[in-house]
Amino acid sequence: MSECRLFEGKSGQVYFGTKRFDRKADKRLHTHTASGLMHDNFRMSTMDYGHLMDCAFRLEKHVKAYKKIFRLAAFNVYSHNRDDHSKNFSFLMNAKGEWQFAPAYDLTFSYSGYGFHSTTIAGESRNPGRKELIKLATHFGLKNAGSIIEQVHDAINQWGAIASERDMTRKTRNMIQSAMEKIRD
Repeated sequence: MSECRLFEGKSGQVYFGTKRFDRKADKRLHTHTASGLMHDNFRMSTMDYGHLMDCAFRLEKHVKAYKKIFRLAAFNVYSHNRDDHSKNFSFLMNAKGEWQFAPAYDLTFSYSGYGFHSTTIAGESRNPGRKELIKLATHFGLKNAGSIIEQVHDAINQWGAIASERDMTRKTRNMIQSAMEKIRD
């Protein structure tokens, strides 16, 4: 993610702000969404995280691209972010014509359309979990998939404490916690 923080308004309401990743000083970086690069209709997408991993590898020309996408897939699975459509993934190109996966954005708890993930995980969109993540990692030869899943899972498990610190209503906290607990491990 890009640098970010919470801002408190005059009313006491708290707002999230993040630094733009598509700007360096006064220059704009060439940015392209996965939707545009892969000609995917994000409203009726057929994209899988495997497609995104393949695209990242082809653009970055390095297997480290797999790990970036896989970590984001795990995060979106365990945080119940089902708004993971192809316009919510981007790539940046520098002045030398080198591509890199953009920092993650639009990361939020979401049910999305009909409660499915917009981007499938090893073909599963209704209720993906560890099994599908491992299948995805195995297909791409990602050796440390288990440790990535554990890191993400451990971070997500801190949700309740963080939400309590931020004065989120109990009703909202419980709704989100309940949905995340239903995710298959």
